[in-house]
Amino acid sequence: MERSKNDVRRSTRLSLQIPVVITSLDPSRNFREECNTVVVNAHGCGVILHERLTNETPVTVKLVSNGRSKNGRIVLAISVIDNTSWLLGLDFDIPENFWGIETPPSDWCV
Repeated sequence: MERSKNDVRRSTRLSLQIPVVITSLDPSRNFREECNTVVVNAHGCGVILHERLTNETPVTVKLVSNGRSKNGRIVLAISVIDNTSWLLGLDFDIPENFWGIETPPSDWCV
């Protein structure tokens, strides 16, 4: 699939619900929540949380299934339900197939 020059997506998104634990690495922000991903790609994921974390907040994403974790940061926060739920975009420090997808999209080979 050809991308337009305005499309800044770096890797194909997959709509998958994967159980994860999001933990803030900011010492001034004590936060930890278990949730499911909404979308995943080689560069990060989208999750819905009950608290808003501000852009650039460093976080750890931990897979509930095997305990594997990866560091990233918040890059997007959109109120979903009257400021009680937030869609947060997370960007990994280093892109990879962190999710363990057996046949990932070809653009995940970064």
